[in-house]
Amino acid sequence: MRIPRAAAALALGLAACSGNTLLPEPARDQLEQQLAGHVRYLRVACFVTPFFHDGGKLLLTDQSPDEVDLVEKPNGEPVDPGAPIKVLPPGTPLRIQEISFPTAFVMAERTVAFTPREDPWVLLRRPDDFHRDDKPYVLVLPPDVKTAEGFRERLGEYLSPDDPTADFHALSAEIRAAVTQKTVLPGMTPHEVEMAWGYPEQIHIDGPTRSETWTWPFQKQRAWFAGGTLAKWDDHGHPGP
Repeated sequence: MRIPRAAAALALGLAACSGNTLLPEPARDQLEQQLAGHVRYLRVACFVTPFFHDGGKLLLTDQSPDEVDLVEKPNGEPVDPGAPIKVLPPGTPLRIQEISFPTAFVMAERTVAFTPREDPWVLLRRPDDFHRDDKPYVLVLPPDVKTAEGFRERLGEYLSPDDPTADFHALSAEIRAAVTQKTVLPGMTPHEVEMAWGYPEQIHIDGPTRSETWTWPFQKQRAWFAGGTLAKWDDHGHPGP
């Protein structure tokens, strides 16, 4: 039986709207209109790495490259995006060039193998790069967000409309240096550790002892707080202090 052309077009349209995103089309359009072209500031220090096998872009991530779990090999092993190129400190201004949601059409256009095709991409550039001379940074967000507000909250974990540079420079020179090197020091506050290592995957709070245990992906980074400051940590098998 032949499918009427109108029905086929409708089915194609529904597929394009869904793809691997849970956000409805009106919410995607709203976010693009509200955010594209605006300058935001990094809340946390982020690595810049190659964008897997796509030589035309760079990955922006608060995680160490060996913790990034965005692309998998056929055997399920995560693909390392590549060695860090540099670190962008908190307060770095970036202009949102585009928000690319993984609709069926968009995923079909993402033809480079071993890239996070099924996730939302936020493409970012330096505010003065109007001619797009440099490679764009790609911030990859999870695809499970269902509302525009939820998407803004996830984006806000990394990018702020308010410039935190003054607060960052109010820290001691020693802590600023640690943050920009993505390392930690004893006595750091949770906020300072967050600026350095990014957001943990899990936080366990022990109320009676006023202690916290933070864990990052694959447990390659862990931090223990006592009385509101960093007491000890493990950074890829290197314990401290």
